[in-house]
Amino acid sequence: MSEKRNAAIGYSATVLSAVLFSIKGIIAKKAYAAGATPETLLGLRFGFCLPVFGWIAMKSPEAGGLSSLSRADWMRAGFVTALGYVLASLLDFHGLRYISVGLERVILYIHPTIVVLLAVWLKGRPLRHRTVIALLVSYVGLAFCFAGEIHSGNPEAMFRGVAFVFGSALAYAFFMLGAEDLVPRVGVHRLTAIGMLLAGLIFGVQAGVAAGGTMLHLPHEVYMWSLVMAVLSTVLPVYLFGVGFKIMGASRLSIASMAGPVAVLPLSAMFLGEPAGILQWTGFALTLGGGMLLLRGRK
Repeated sequence: MSEKRNAAIGYSATVLSAVLFSIKGIIAKKAYAAGATPETLLGLRFGFCLPVFGWIAMKSPEAGGLSSLSRADWMRAGFVTALGYVLASLLDFHGLRYISVGLERVILYIHPTIVVLLAVWLKGRPLRHRTVIALLVSYVGLAFCFAGEIHSGNPEAMFRGVAFVFGSALAYAFFMLGAEDLVPRVGVHRLTAIGMLLAGLIFGVQAGVAAGGTMLHLPHEVYMWSLVMAVLSTVLPVYLFGVGFKIMGASRLSIASMAGPVAVLPLSAMFLGEPAGILQWTGFALTLGGGMLLLRGRK
């Protein structure tokens, strides 16, 4: 009975984590409508998170805390997390100004396929038949989502947003490859905390330079949405993801995480009025199907 209960807790935590991560784009759109810019929103989001992740870094379960890291570990962790937490976040938030939340989530969801292609190129890993099919299905799905977006918006703005978000997915894929080798030495908790702390410092300085004294005089809705994003789409899902990972393991966790992209279309239609037509749903289904096939091929 306790095993079933643990499985239920792990699955519920993973699904909720995925959904909360995915609504980040909806919250960002709300903040932009209230007067935020990508720089101010990122600065406030990570600024609100700094105390939490600073505590995690100091109290992380990995032995020795931050003091046990060598200079080489610090440099590699800094470089890798700069790709995954700083560059990927910056490009993603700029892309959200031009495309729908649904399309943004689909593009970000293909990052596992980019990881596979980079691993083939950089690490000489074999490209299996099942993997090729999964990649084709995923990118056909992405094409359907593009088609739906073009029919419902400005093509020039869409391509600009797609370029930003695809750059974000590419940066995150490089982060995933680098983290594979780094996690065994640094630990997943410390690496996450280092990434969040680095992002908080960089985005805080960037927001201060870009906005200056106006950072203290923004509309109160901007502070509210930034705090909501920090809690609901950053701190809480990171904690829930850790709970799910411990109980379920990587493969089952990845499958349960698909609930996030699936939830985005109806939620963005409900809260933002974004279109969710047959092309978008078909593209979502194909992209998720490609992801499922890719995961089954890894087992």
